[in-house]
Amino acid sequence: MLRRDNADPVIRQFILRTAVLNYLGKSLREQYNEYCLLGIHHEEISLKIGSDQDLAAEPTLSELFEMQRLKTTATHRLLMREYHELLAYMMDKSDLWDSPEYFKAKAALGAATHNLRVCAPTKPMD
Repeated sequence: MLRRDNADPVIRQFILRTAVLNYLGKSLREQYNEYCLLGIHHEEISLKIGSDQDLAAEPTLSELFEMQRLKTTATHRLLMREYHELLAYMMDKSDLWDSPEYFKAKAALGAATHNLRVCAPTKPMD
């Protein structure tokens, strides 16, 4: 029988993996928002350049946009990996399915699913 206190390694794994999943989800949302803002700004600059604006800002903005896209895609991939690892870990620990940590991890999986769908990369990294 497993102990149900925070000193138990299984409970600590639930807590740690849940924290990692929550952190990556928050990071992905922030990066995706920045990516979207850069995309909007990139479009505005492109439209202005098409008319008569200075071309000096365009390469820098394009590079920033591409770097943010790559960063967001990499974080999406990490979140997907951690999601699958936590899900597999939870399935292996069926004796803890009634613990508070299990329900916190389950909520984190739900949030991660939402973030993975909403913040999906526009084109694959590979």
